[in-house]
Amino acid sequence: MTTRRALVAAALAMPIASPTRAQANWPTRPVRLVVGFPPGGSGDFIARSLTEPLSREVGQPIVVDNRPGAGSNLATEHVARAEPDGHTLLLGGNFSHAVNPALYRRVAFDPVADFTPITRLTDLPTIIAAGLQTNLASLAQLMERVRAEPGRWNYSTPGNGTPSHLAGAMLAKVAGISLQHVPFRGGAPAIQAVLSGDVQLTIATPPVALPLARAGRIRALAMTTRLPSPVIPDVPGAEAAGLPALDVAGWWGVWGPARLPAPIRDRAYAALVKVVQDPGVRERLATEGLQAVPSASPDEFAAFVQREIGFWAVVVREAGESLE
Repeated sequence: MTTRRALVAAALAMPIASPTRAQANWPTRPVRLVVGFPPGGSGDFIARSLTEPLSREVGQPIVVDNRPGAGSNLATEHVARAEPDGHTLLLGGNFSHAVNPALYRRVAFDPVADFTPITRLTDLPTIIAAGLQTNLASLAQLMERVRAEPGRWNYSTPGNGTPSHLAGAMLAKVAGISLQHVPFRGGAPAIQAVLSGDVQLTIATPPVALPLARAGRIRALAMTTRLPSPVIPDVPGAEAAGLPALDVAGWWGVWGPARLPAPIRDRAYAALVKVVQDPGVRERLATEGLQAVPSASPDEFAAFVQREIGFWAVVVREAGESLE
């Protein structure tokens, strides 16, 4: 009886794990990092650049879950409906949370109310590139040719609503030229269409365009930003290429579902920022033309996203784009 009383007393004296403490132990099983594009594009490249170091940092496997379709809307909606326990996260960007809600007449999620912002990860510049069969050597030559041959020029992108799509629309608008948009389901098939000669141009992210441009299989004409990227010194900015009014670029970030507990959000934020600031990771991103730009805090990222929603709504309106 004495022993039983002693055991009961000891059990009562033990501290009970609070929900906050349990949440701080996240993750307790593999984490799915959902990407709205197929393998071969910049999103898949970033996700797979993070998986190994992030797995080491959090102590659980990071599984890349490619869910392409509708300009990443399918992946975004999937995460919005996921359990808010930190084991399903979205690798999205300005396209998922700022462009698509303005571009599509209807989306099945609210970019603010349905998500917990965690951090921005990298920038997402885009490159105007031409197939070798066009014999183009500069952006100025492209504009001259398109004006002389209206209705005959098209450009491929990874899909509707992507930064490439909006950059192409703005290129046509500010240059006063006619370009036909040809969307594909990801960066790999979009660039393949240029290599095969099915389309003349592509507007692609650096991980997709740079390896082929440096191998001499396509020709990079200019960035879609006014100034060049410091990690892509061999491609001129739009201003140097003769079109200073063109200045469009995107970015990548990570969100969880709404109501993600603050301890999990903060743990995920700390892990992601530590990984993306690792010199080895930064170098790998830079070799593919991407700069690490982590947020100062989840709250700073949330405020940044709010500003971007307003900015991209204007870009979509000025580009005159709309999709069902």
